[in-house]
Amino acid sequence: MEGMDRRSEYAGSLVDSIKAKLESLPSLSSNCCIYKVPNKLRRLNPDAYSPRVVSIGPFHHGKEELQAMEEHKYRYLQSFLTRASFSLEDLVGVARAWEENARSCYAEDVELNSDEFVKMLVVDGTFLVELMLRSRYPQLIGENDRIYGKPWMEIDVYRDMVLIENQLPFFVVKSLFDLQQGTDSVIQIILHCFSCYLHIEGENFKSEPDHFVDFLRSFYLPEVPMKLEGTTLKAFNVPEATELLNAGVKFKPVETSSCSLDIKFADGVMEIPTIIIEDLTEPLFRNIIVFEQCHCSDKIFLDYIKLLSCIIRSPADADLLIRSGIFSNYLGNADDVSKLFNSICQEVNLGEFHFHSLCDKLHACCNTPWNRWKAVLRRDYFQNPWSVASVLAAVLLLILTFIQAICSILAL
Repeated sequence: MEGMDRRSEYAGSLVDSIKAKLESLPSLSSNCCIYKVPNKLRRLNPDAYSPRVVSIGPFHHGKEELQAMEEHKYRYLQSFLTRASFSLEDLVGVARAWEENARSCYAEDVELNSDEFVKMLVVDGTFLVELMLRSRYPQLIGENDRIYGKPWMEIDVYRDMVLIENQLPFFVVKSLFDLQQGTDSVIQIILHCFSCYLHIEGENFKSEPDHFVDFLRSFYLPEVPMKLEGTTLKAFNVPEATELLNAGVKFKPVETSSCSLDIKFADGVMEIPTIIIEDLTEPLFRNIIVFEQCHCSDKIFLDYIKLLSCIIRSPADADLLIRSGIFSNYLGNADDVSKLFNSICQEVNLGEFHFHSLCDKLHACCNTPWNRWKAVLRRDYFQNPWSVASVLAAVLLLILTFIQAICSILAL
């Protein structure tokens, strides 16, 4: 009897423990938009997801290797306040009102107390605003600025700003911009800054994004949403560029398209908007993909990158797109470009595919023998004027020989 009472007591204690845990669970927020990179993706290229010089937000806050930039953040805060019509006390009070909403934007628990979190919002937020204001208005740059005027530092800072783990909620950045009461809009200033380093163009962007990664992703999206067309199996069977070339396909860059995803195939010509490949391309692409994997129901950017990775399966494929003008390559040689696209879609989860009908057209072209024969004729016999002249001379000689043979027979 005593044993049963003891087991009942233990069971009651266990139930109380589980109840306490259930009651302490935080509610899930619909504002959640900033994520840590899944380990299966991080291990493929840790550097593409980790800040090099500056921490923004709580996930990398306080890391020893990023401390060198902390003093400069405070110098930027100081400059920010000298132009402001409010005090530091006012700014901290405003930031404290943002705390609850800002915390709910992070998918992981933030291990900072209230004061530490508010200080992080103030220091990191004003750093971003001051950084972009100095890019837009160079007269604000002091002669001893530790970022501008040092190209390697500028590039590394803007690289760190496109990492999904290194974000502040956009409403924080926008609110701090609004406190400055400038003439340009927040979006105009941000667009100017990123276009200097990432070569983004166009006007198809979110006016109220979740954060910078969401803002940059929006440049790749079409104005009219693309329809889902089928399964991802088609993506894995897309013919590579050299195979398409052997089937007579010509590659043409589209320089004026309003959307990078505007890839077309008609009359044997594949048109792809020009893509600039540089050092910042891989971290940008990888972090947009992580954002889509963690947050977006429509993974259209991933489909775009998957399509390119299937077309570019070897250095020869990459070289073909470089020579055709579709890739402006500042990364290295064709082998580097090929390695980038061969690795970037590993371990990702693909859904329905947006380029199903395009893949069907490419397959039909490659599976038509006449297209291959025409391509061989063009490549081997009509590649230059001398080849054409030789073929025409051979055909003429054959015709004359045939006529001579006919005349000889008639003369008998």
